[in-house]
Amino acid sequence: MILPLFCFIAFYLHSIFGGIFLGILYILSIIRVRISWKQRRIYIKKEKVEYDDVNQAYSEMRIEKKYLFLFMLVAIIWSFLGGQGNLYYQSHDWGCRNAIYRDIIYRDWPVIYTDYNKALVYYIGYWLPPAAIIKIIGFFIPQIYLSDQAFFVGNILLWMWTSVGIFLTEILLFTYAKPKRRYRALLVPVILIFFSGMDIIGVLRNIIVEGRGMPDLHLEWWNPILQFSSLTTCLFWVFNQTIIPWLAILCVLQEKNVCNYVFIGICVFAAGPIPMVGIAVYMLLLGIYNGIISIVTKRIKRYLIEVFSPVNCLAIFLLPIFILYYKSNQAIINSSTGETAMVFSVFKMETITSDFIKQVFVFLMLEVGIYIILLYKNFKRDIFYYIVIVTAIMAPFFKIGGKFEFVMRFSIPTIMVLAAMCLKYLVNYTAGNAINDLICGLLCLCLAIGAVTPMTEMFRGYNTMLQTGKIVNVCDDIVTYNQDIPDNNFTSHDYKNSLFFKYFYSEE
Repeated sequence: MILPLFCFIAFYLHSIFGGIFLGILYILSIIRVRISWKQRRIYIKKEKVEYDDVNQAYSEMRIEKKYLFLFMLVAIIWSFLGGQGNLYYQSHDWGCRNAIYRDIIYRDWPVIYTDYNKALVYYIGYWLPPAAIIKIIGFFIPQIYLSDQAFFVGNILLWMWTSVGIFLTEILLFTYAKPKRRYRALLVPVILIFFSGMDIIGVLRNIIVEGRGMPDLHLEWWNPILQFSSLTTCLFWVFNQTIIPWLAILCVLQEKNVCNYVFIGICVFAAGPIPMVGIAVYMLLLGIYNGIISIVTKRIKRYLIEVFSPVNCLAIFLLPIFILYYKSNQAIINSSTGETAMVFSVFKMETITSDFIKQVFVFLMLEVGIYIILLYKNFKRDIFYYIVIVTAIMAPFFKIGGKFEFVMRFSIPTIMVLAAMCLKYLVNYTAGNAINDLICGLLCLCLAIGAVTPMTEMFRGYNTMLQTGKIVNVCDDIVTYNQDIPDNNFTSHDYKNSLFFKYFYSEE
């Protein structure tokens, strides 16, 4: 998670500011490593376990090599099917993403389009590490930039980068779920790929009740104004703001205290500000819960030390960089009001009507509600269970301008946590109790119904391959943003007047 943050600070800022913030990042890393080792020693000492017992505890969490190999193989294939490597089918959202990545590879950083007085301003953090490797190769072999070879190699590196991110996501899911039997580790990639809300039921309702079909087989748009994207949909459409939030929320799910929250949030902010807002809600609610517990148990001093830890206090200094950077985006400028409007001012409340409430109720029940009901018995004492409920209810009531992006991206961490809980239930399920057997059966049925959505996403690529008669069906229609196009989502017009480019970057 830290690499995008490092690349942005090192290569996107003026050398003076870059040096200062890299120093902060270095100190943060050292403190984080030392705290991790200290916590591990304290835990072993506190529990008073012998060396052999510690080894036995760790052995129970070991993943066999064959499962590690399977996890990596699944990560490579799944990301390939999503369009990574530019060797298969890509959804139409890849047009802008290929253009952004090509500009990051072939142009100097920050990416400036001097002919059009604009700059690239978007959630670019995810692309920076693989692109940085191309920059290093290009330093020694500048000829690579004279052809499409740089972009080709860059896409292979991006594929590898994404595969590693998915692999780490699988590992974190495994450590969270802690399967009772080793063979149940096979459920980790199954749930990751196929978890989704039951969109097909909403589609069938539209067809039967309203006589309305579903264009382009994109099942998640069964509700025209609300969508919780499946994990597969996120990977296939918005991978750049998906992988790092997945890793972050799974880390938060297993963090013992709040001493690293700000640092984790900043790492996510570099790759996806809207998912970061979703994760921030988890951190805030969990922080409030831990604060109440500390008051009840009379450990408030220890809790305050965690909240105001060196990591949190230092990491907060990195936040203004990204706020100012994103604030220079033209879409945010157009959506914000007033000279002092901050980046978060684009978030607005939905207009509340009785019809909207009905839509939200049906939507939430099909997307997350039935899962939440089925998981109650096993997770009713887990604070994350209730945070899932709160964040799921919150999502439909906010928007960005007049668009629906907020509900889709804010819900990324919530869908991952819900998937993790379903996984944990299944890998630790024990047959024999009638109620548990019924819950498990219903949960498996719901998961099977939900799996239709990711299967449809994967079918789209196969169907396109049959129609075109070729395997490679990439979407690369924009090519570059170094042209006069009206799209404001990815650039800053008149960039020299923005605070970020005025003070944190200087053209040399």
